Amino acid sequence: MNWIPFALIGPVLWAFVNHIDKYIISKYFTGRGVGSLVIFTSISGFIISVFIFIFGFSEIFIDPINAIVISINGAILVASFIPYLHALENEEASWASSLYQLIPVFGYVLALIFLHEQLTTLQLFASLLVIIGAVVISLDFSQRMRFKVKPFLLMILSSFMIAINGLIFKIVALNETFWGTAFWEYIGGGIFGLLLFTLIPLYKSQFIATIQRGKRTVLTVNLISELLNIGAKLAANFASLLAPLALVWVVNGLQPLIVFIYGIILTVFFPAFGTENINRTVIVQKLSAMTIMLIGIYLLFV
Repeated sequence: MNWIPFALIGPVLWAFVNHIDKYIISKYFTGRGVGSLVIFTSISGFIISVFIFIFGFSEIFIDPINAIVISINGAILVASFIPYLHALENEEASWASSLYQLIPVFGYVLALIFLHEQLTTLQLFASLLVIIGAVVISLDFSQRMRFKVKPFLLMILSSFMIAINGLIFKIVALNETFWGTAFWEYIGGGIFGLLLFTLIPLYKSQFIATIQRGKRTVLTVNLISELLNIGAKLAANFASLLAPLALVWVVNGLQPLIVFIYGIILTVFFPAFGTENINRTVIVQKLSAMTIMLIGIYLLFV
């Protein structure tokens, strides 16, 4: 089975999710939406696990230790959205998604530590290019080269957590069934969301306030975002079982470019739903940084 179409689904859908998340946070949840979105994400995982339970019941019985490990992995995935959403509060979607290109670098570091895979000189150079590109895209030329330290560090944390999640999912899924692994990952993410709701008063109040406001638009848009996110995650996970995880990460490197294209379309035709800074300096900066990062990703896996 060809893995490329499944791998392409990820960046195409995640690019939509980036803009939807930015729209929700900036329009409805400014300063108070991270908790709501994280809990919504965990709830959506519970919903998907119910469907897997109904239609793939025979596949959900996996080794108990693996079930525990992949459940914790689901919690890691949900937790990775927290720094990402905080970074997205004051930054453009294309900027945030571009820093996700650090995921392949972290993936190689993790493989070096835990799987004893050695990096070649070319791979080290390629990793450096990805990091340089991430730094370049984090500079704000409109304010005398102000480096966006806080959002940059938040995206590094989110990228690192997602790299861990992808690695653990593949290790478990190769020894178990795909749908069984996905089931327990979503269960773990859902339980983590319940813990956030119970233990963090701020997140609880944010979520309850969202429900009480009862804005149909908010709930509908958020539901669409979560369905797209789940579809992208499942497609990427499935692709990783058909091909080396590194190659799937290469395809995901197209995401920032797709996000930027979506941003330009929104700015020109649908500015009410999102805008992208498209002055000449910013376009040159972002395209240059993305080019550097994509070259690095390509060299990383040749």
